[in-house]
Amino acid sequence: MKNIIRKKIGEIKFSLLSPEKIKKLSTAKIVTPELYDIDGYPVDGGLMDLRLGAIDPGVRCRTCGGRLKECLGHSGSIDLARPTIHLKYVPLIELGLKCFCHSCGKLMIEEKDMTKYSSSQRAKKAKEAKKCPHCQSVNEKIKLDKPTNFYRGKARIFPTEIREMLVNISDSELKKIGVDTAGCRPEWGVLTI
Repeated sequence: MKNIIRKKIGEIKFSLLSPEKIKKLSTAKIVTPELYDIDGYPVDGGLMDLRLGAIDPGVRCRTCGGRLKECLGHSGSIDLARPTIHLKYVPLIELGLKCFCHSCGKLMIEEKDMTKYSSSQRAKKAKEAKKCPHCQSVNEKIKLDKPTNFYRGKARIFPTEIREMLVNISDSELKKIGVDTAGCRPEWGVLTI
């Protein structure tokens, strides 16, 4: 008779992957759209790279050594030519663009008012602010034209500039509106890899 070990799961946490984490998890960098070489063997750095897993009977995975039914597969990575907004994370990107100063990266609420509001109320108040209370910079209104086009005033802002604006926000500022920066930064929603 086997002993059954039972464990309770305390919590499950989902998070975004940072570009650094994606690189760390990646077993192969995909650099070519080629699948097979002239001899019919998978190309290194291609979409069928054997470091990603065994794809044919009789072939072993170059990462774990498993065969077709033994290897579950491994992730690879592709460096994108241009940053791309991930559709699922548009609300997080929008929050970052609307709540924080585009010049200094601080939450657009005065420090003395921080204790008055909860984190969700702080985000709401910060979105309504037009002038940064920290650096006195006037921030033009950010508008989202769905699905992923952002405008500052009437000028469209592209993913590269959006990402630069979001990188400027410190972890301590993001925590003020309840963002857990250990597993989530708004610029991670603008994919580069």
